[in-house]
Amino acid sequence: MKLVLVMMTLLAACPVWGQSDDSTATPTIPPKSSFRSSWIMEPGFSYAYTHLPTLHGYFRANQVKVDKTFDRLALAAFAYRRQRFKGTLQAFFGIDKSLLPPDKKGTSLFAQRQGVSGITILLGYDVANTRNKRVFINAGLGSIRYEYGLFRPSTQVVSFQNMLQYAAPGNVPSLIQTNGFWDVNVEVVQREKRPNTFQWVSRVGYRRSFQASPWRSNAYELVDAPKERVSQFYLQVGLYISRNFSGRQKP
Repeated sequence: MKLVLVMMTLLAACPVWGQSDDSTATPTIPPKSSFRSSWIMEPGFSYAYTHLPTLHGYFRANQVKVDKTFDRLALAAFAYRRQRFKGTLQAFFGIDKSLLPPDKKGTSLFAQRQGVSGITILLGYDVANTRNKRVFINAGLGSIRYEYGLFRPSTQVVSFQNMLQYAAPGNVPSLIQTNGFWDVNVEVVQREKRPNTFQWVSRVGYRRSFQASPWRSNAYELVDAPKERVSQFYLQVGLYISRNFSGRQKP
């Protein structure tokens, strides 16, 4: 009787022995997240090289020293993505260069950027859609405002009360260029994984004015002002703060 019980126990255990050990099973890769749409806010920072050949040529001809560092810009954007298409409204503002003033040794004239700002509307398509990243090609239109001021450093003592009556030769308080432009860039962003996510994003792009426009000034009525066509290469780094929505589940 004992022998029969042992044999029945062994037969019952055979299916268990035939099963694979879960601890040695190959781990499965989780499926690629697929959120149908996203609302996105983005704070960011940008370095830009701004090409102003006409104005810089005028500065060189008149021995005006120019701060040649890259423009530092803060940016803010709001976007909506649906499937692989995305629309973006982006604004950018120059970081005050008075925090990092140019070398003012000597008595030469200096040209210093007083302000830069702009707004861009972009439409993008997700050309590379991988498990961990999205790569967008964005193109759009915008407007930019660029302003310079010219001054000559000196050791002359001027009373604050009489400052409004003092006019140093060569000083030009404002030279302004406002221009519409087209913009194209390549954007790489981390793929959204959860309904609420933070994702790093970077862009490399180029923008260029549609046509040359004359320089103007808030201080003077300029005549025969040279025309300028602004072009700008830029690198942007930002943080996506996104709310992501899945598609409707089929019954």
